[in-house]
Amino acid sequence: MNRRPPSLSPPLPFSAILSVSAFWAFLTSLRALCHSRILCHSREGGNPLRPPASNTPPAKQHPISKKVATQAQASGRMFAVALLLCVTLVFASCAQPAPHKTEPITLEFWTLQLDTFKSTLEPMFLAYQREHPNVRIKWVDVPFSEGPKRTLTAMLSGHAPDVVNLNPDFSAILANRNALTDMNQALPKSVKATYLPVAWDAATLIKPGQTPLAFGVPWYITSSVTIYNRSILQKAGYQQPPVHFTDLSEFAEQVRQKAGAYGMMPVIAESGNFLKELKKLGIPLYNAQGKAAFATPPATEALARYVDLYQQGWVPAEAITESHQSAVGRFQAGTLASLSIGPNFLKIVKENAPDIYKVTGVAPQFPQDAGYKDFSLMVLVVPKKSAHPKEAADFAAFITNAKNQLALAQAAPVLPSVTAALRDPYFAASAGDDLMAQGRAISASQLLKATAAYQIQPNQNAINEIMNHYVQLAMLGKLSPENALRRAETEINDTLELGS
Repeated sequence: MNRRPPSLSPPLPFSAILSVSAFWAFLTSLRALCHSRILCHSREGGNPLRPPASNTPPAKQHPISKKVATQAQASGRMFAVALLLCVTLVFASCAQPAPHKTEPITLEFWTLQLDTFKSTLEPMFLAYQREHPNVRIKWVDVPFSEGPKRTLTAMLSGHAPDVVNLNPDFSAILANRNALTDMNQALPKSVKATYLPVAWDAATLIKPGQTPLAFGVPWYITSSVTIYNRSILQKAGYQQPPVHFTDLSEFAEQVRQKAGAYGMMPVIAESGNFLKELKKLGIPLYNAQGKAAFATPPATEALARYVDLYQQGWVPAEAITESHQSAVGRFQAGTLASLSIGPNFLKIVKENAPDIYKVTGVAPQFPQDAGYKDFSLMVLVVPKKSAHPKEAADFAAFITNAKNQLALAQAAPVLPSVTAALRDPYFAASAGDDLMAQGRAISASQLLKATAAYQIQPNQNAINEIMNHYVQLAMLGKLSPENALRRAETEINDTLELGS
């Protein structure tokens, strides 16, 4: 990869700390050590443009023991602490942005495994260059799994790209260390107003007593819907899947007893999903001081409901140890009545399980009355060490404008994060539309109605692991739901203090 002349962005004096190669050798070794002790699966940070490919459910795993779960939690937190320390060292001496230059410049733009959409993206680059004759776009497409590593390595070396496609979790870590440009300051309010409010909020770091920091501009989104097996539901006496949380228990019992299948497979011990369940119930996760404050009677009641489902056998035993991929496999095998997943998955069902596709229906995300709608967002960030931060922010806004987001959404199974694009007729359903068009329309409609976003914390992965651990212990009957939530709340607050 060609690098800019060092004069544009001088490298950090890192010889006194560690070399880039030594840093990654240390981090990789520590990650390997941690992962060897972790049984819990995670799909955090998955690429919305890469749908599930599994046709069959993975081999059954035994529920984790308390000892293994505790090791998983400790090892995950050890890696989170190491990453936090390293990122702090990297950005403690971030240089101030270079002054705006009027001579010809090159903006380096990194995306995550989007080379498949070259014919869609390259015309956008050419259009921007025509509008800005002194700017040239250098596009670098990075393998999805290597995005954070390569970004951090580039910043360590002092040759940061100008615009980078990242997920919000890693972006929040960088923003917390003052490494990213605040888009609230870099872009006009009129530009900010074009995005879905919930999308902009999801790309914003909010810390008590501080001004909210928009660490990136929202790009593409996926928002899950509920797909269901009409045949299984009919055997159990249902026409539609549940609408409210209070309907879950009876639905799961009837499907298991009358249809011999499972009504659902809630993977609430994966990726901090139970925190999102609480968000859907309208239960506050943090108080005004930024401390975790979710261990309340309504949250205890919600966890107790899932514990009962698990212990009664109305959901698969693997629900607390396997990932979402297992639920995907069960649905394609015809043994699961309903599944929450992106509408793009319908194409996979049609190809891999055509008989199941014939009896598949699609409904809004569960629960349908929640103001918060779960969605996966990708953002474009501008590192503070960019040689051209002003031009980079302008380019990021251009790539994510209504016209360009609509073009990408029509080429890929994603949704735009700009309100005008999401209102385009392309996302409206009509009579006779196929399942995929119906799913796309439902997904777009619920995003337009969403009123709340899930606020990412700088150490979100560590928080997720803590919550997963205590949810598992509650499901296994090793802790009461109340004690599990109290302990999770205490440990999450300790983690928040570490990351502040």
